[in-house]
Amino acid sequence: MVEIRLRDVPQQHVVTEVRTVDQAELTAWLPGAMARVAERARAAGGLLGTADWPFLERSGRPDEPVFVTIYEGNPNEGPTPVEVCATVASGGDRTIPAHREAYARVTKGLVTGGQLGGVYEAVEKWVAANGLSIARAPRETYWTDFPAAADGDEVFDVAFPVS
Repeated sequence: MVEIRLRDVPQQHVVTEVRTVDQAELTAWLPGAMARVAERARAAGGLLGTADWPFLERSGRPDEPVFVTIYEGNPNEGPTPVEVCATVASGGDRTIPAHREAYARVTKGLVTGGQLGGVYEAVEKWVAANGLSIARAPRETYWTDFPAAADGDEVFDVAFPVS
């Protein structure tokens, strides 16, 4: 069972890379895109991590870089614009406005087991069942080294901005 929660997300300044990809291209592109935006964020004054974003509820764990990946469609259904963002203290390419989001924690095992689509569906159903509306494109908020994670490790959140 997927646990859905609500949180308020503050405004975020980000450096970004955008590409239109399908699922196969996404899998190949995403790690490199994260590395490139992390490098640009460090050059722009510092890549922010989990210690800078208490709303992620990652206290008591090592500080890790935060990345936000925004999907303007479903790459499983064909090519769609995907934006990879690295958070910075100020400046960057753009600002993600403050918002409230419904989200679910995802373990590596859910992803490698082919169950990620079910997490998206569960969050969407929860939003509707709780009288909320999806306000913007869904996103994944990463904070860990996915390839190094164990199957039971939480690796990112699936989130939908809501109103």
